[in-house]
Amino acid sequence: MASETKFVQRKSKLNGQLFLDLIVFNSEDLKSQSLNDLTIALHDRHQVEITKQSLHDRFNEYALAFLKTALEKMLSKQIGARFDLLKDFEIFNRILIKDSTCFQLHNTLADCYPGSGGDGSEASVRIQFEYDLLSGKINDLSVNAFNDQDAQDSLGTIKLTDKGDLIVRDLAYMSLEVLKLIEAQYAFYLCRAKPNVNIYELKDGQYIKIDFVKLAKHMKTNVIERLEKQVYLGSKDKIKTRLIIQLVPEQVVSERLRKAAKYNKKKGGNGLSKEFKARAALNLFITNANQEQIPTKDVWQLYTLRWQIELMFKIWKSICSIEKVKKVKKERLECYIYSKLLLIVLLWNILWKTAKLLFDYEKKPMSFFKASKTLLKVKLKDLRNIFVLRKHDLQDFMGDFYNLSRKKHILEKHSNVPTSFERMMHFLTD
Repeated sequence: MASETKFVQRKSKLNGQLFLDLIVFNSEDLKSQSLNDLTIALHDRHQVEITKQSLHDRFNEYALAFLKTALEKMLSKQIGARFDLLKDFEIFNRILIKDSTCFQLHNTLADCYPGSGGDGSEASVRIQFEYDLLSGKINDLSVNAFNDQDAQDSLGTIKLTDKGDLIVRDLAYMSLEVLKLIEAQYAFYLCRAKPNVNIYELKDGQYIKIDFVKLAKHMKTNVIERLEKQVYLGSKDKIKTRLIIQLVPEQVVSERLRKAAKYNKKKGGNGLSKEFKARAALNLFITNANQEQIPTKDVWQLYTLRWQIELMFKIWKSICSIEKVKKVKKERLECYIYSKLLLIVLLWNILWKTAKLLFDYEKKPMSFFKASKTLLKVKLKDLRNIFVLRKHDLQDFMGDFYNLSRKKHILEKHSNVPTSFERMMHFLTD
């Protein structure tokens, strides 16, 4: 693979295996190590002598191509493994949840990775992450500039959607154009309705815009927790869909309005409209799946499963330290980011298989946070011995890690609120 991507073009002291070892299984220290430190690590680990200038030169477009290819191969070789409880679940082909995480870079990289500008960072990177909730298989993992917004990503990655998939995403991804493309793929969506999208009912052959001020007042007065309507989205598009309306607790409404007022003031707005305030008192979900596929009572539970991806981003940042990067040249920075992603995918496969076994045999959910911390802080040397030095057996490692996980990595409940794992089981087995 190193030869195919021209990372190795002739006999070299630094081959593909040593390079992966240097920046994947040494990734915890990359945020602080200098080039000189890395040359010392190569000498200490593999008795390879290389100057820091030579190593600097090896961080180039070929090294990046090599790491990207390694990541693509790792993603393509994933074996999806559904939990035993889900083997007969055939309502949807996949349940894909997606979100992005961002972190700042040094301002010298603003031309390559432009940030938000203004009061924000001049340079930022955005990583898109999507996986199948049923099998754990990663569907998209890509590095982009901050300015490559989620809405653009949805249009650019529609080819990753298959017939029968359910797409669960935040409203930032779901423009009317994207909704139409998902339907054209014979797939399904579940998301919140955008605040600026006009929503209509068809009455006596006329499209009547929904008055959310009256609707919110009606639901509060009559203590109606949720209701459903068949509606049409957009002044021109008139996309037919289900609208599920849910009353929001007052404290949540107050927080939404506080944030909106602060943002509106920053942008020089004239205050919040009555309709905006009324819609802030409601959760508005839209889906083209029918009642049998997603019952009204399960819409909220299913949508909140999207929040699991936030836990993964927390793991990436607090445990993998993916956002802690130093001032280095563009190619070296990108190599560092992709080395972290390679490690993340490797750990993800171990975590998902262990979680599956724990559920199959113990009927207990695993804490991905606890297990990730153990893998990175305690077991990384063992993984290096398996995948780089070939000293240990992966099956033995998996058995030992399972036994450790059933004692130390069980997800704890701290309140009466069901965990995301329990919500998923409720929806899929109800």
